Amino acid sequence: MIEGSCLCGAVAFEIDGPLSPIQYCHAARCRKASGSAFGTECAARAADFRFTRGEENLSVYEAPLLNEPPAYKRRFCRTCGSPMPVEMGNAPWVVIQAGVIDSSVDARVFRHIFTGQRAGWFEIHDELRQFEARPPPEGRLPSDEDMQG
Repeated sequence: MIEGSCLCGAVAFEIDGPLSPIQYCHAARCRKASGSAFGTECAARAADFRFTRGEENLSVYEAPLLNEPPAYKRRFCRTCGSPMPVEMGNAPWVVIQAGVIDSSVDARVFRHIFTGQRAGWFEIHDELRQFEARPPPEGRLPSDEDMQG
């Protein structure tokens, strides 16, 4: 069982299954949503995910569609602003900002995406795979292989 929550504790969730590997997203929208150099994202099957507390305290922001679906969407706690897991389009998974996970997990970072939008003040010093933009469809999160666990 994987557990997570927001900063103020009003919202909590559980995941009864594996997480995908973690990716660093350098897209401008992810940087703005996280307030950092990149978003630290992973995914879980929607069927394995549930809010256990505070669902009524959540708000959703959906940005205009830029290039292709799904639209950029963020769910957050209305009290503290912590990013909470969110469904993207009709996908069968939820996207999770890894920083809100409370449990110790085995998921590891495996790549950087949207490095073409990287903050000018941040340099990538690791040897992880990099994509200038969105990975090709066969390499997007999560694949069946990503979700084995």
